[in-house]
Parts: sequence; structure tokens; C-alpha cells
Amino acid sequence: MYERGGSVIMKKHSLAGTCGIPREPERIYIQVDTIADDGPTTGPADPQYIHWADGRCWKAESIYCRQEFGRMIFGNLCVRYDICIARQRRTLWWENGRWFVRRGSGIAVTA
Repeated sequence: MYERGGSVIMKKHSLAGTCGIPREPERIYIQVDTIADDGPTTGPADPQYIHWADGRCWKAESIYCRQEFGRMIFGNLCVRYDICIARQRRTLWWENGRWFVRRGSGIAVTA
């Protein structure tokens, strides 16, 4: 729970499984270099380089869109990025300071 301006705000649960957000078993966590620091209390910065589990690295050529689900104050913020990598549209997700893709999306290769 949080207190804000004399009122109590309940912390919400993860939004995984709603709004197209992958559930935990559907996720592959990856390393992403960002333009600035990001974290669970500051939110994500735009992705710059995406590192595959097999060691390959790709530059995010552009960002098509960024969409937020949930709220930072509730602790359930999840951000979807649709980006261009090697002239293909791919989707990255950020939640609680960690980046991931949907398993089977073709974006990451597991080691």
C-alpha cells in the first residue's frame, strides 16, 4: 500500500496475461542497452541495442510506438515497444526493470 495526499493507494498485481502482455512462462528475458538508465522506480528508457542469448546484438533502427499498461505508483507498469530491427517490426516488453520478448516471437534465440 502507498499513502499519497492522505489517501491509501493499494498496490496492484502484475498485468501479465492481460492486454497482450505475455505470462511468465511465455517470456524470454533479454539484455537491452538503453539511451539512458532505466529501472523499476524510474521506468524504461528507449531501447538502443538488443542482445540475443546466443551473443548476437542488433541496433533498434527506430521505434514505431510505445504503449504503457498499468501505473508506476501501483507497481504494475508494463511498457510495450514496437521497434524496427533489421527492417522487421518486433515487440519488446519492459516490466520491473527487466526486458523480455514473447517466446516463439522469433526475436530471441535461446542458448
